[in-house]
Amino acid sequence: MLLVASEGRHWRYEVCEHADGYLVQMRDLATGDLDEEFSTIFRTLPVAFAYAEMSAAYERFAASEIDQEENSPTDEDDDQIEFDVEATERHFIDLSDRLHDVGINGVAVQAWERASQRSIVRVLH
Repeated sequence: MLLVASEGRHWRYEVCEHADGYLVQMRDLATGDLDEEFSTIFRTLPVAFAYAEMSAAYERFAASEIDQEENSPTDEDDDQIEFDVEATERHFIDLSDRLHDVGINGVAVQAWERASQRSIVRVLH
């Protein structure tokens, strides 16, 4: 179940319910496809949402750096984008530290789930 989303320039960072907490996943805005490599699970919703906001701000910053060569945005645009990145990063770090929730890579969780579903093979010497 999708709870909240934060949009970057090319990706949407979705926070969804997960059996182990809250999953942050990355969806391509143009195609709607999920990036299987980018997923992180957090125990708390505030930290998951702060992570999604920070990820979207970083993506907007990176996209503006690329666009800067083509369109030359104004200094106010650059300042606002840099402020957004710094503010969202500080917010995420503060919440993560206070709630002791740094997140777990979703690929690692999938590997643990696959390992737990396999039957246990015991080797006796």
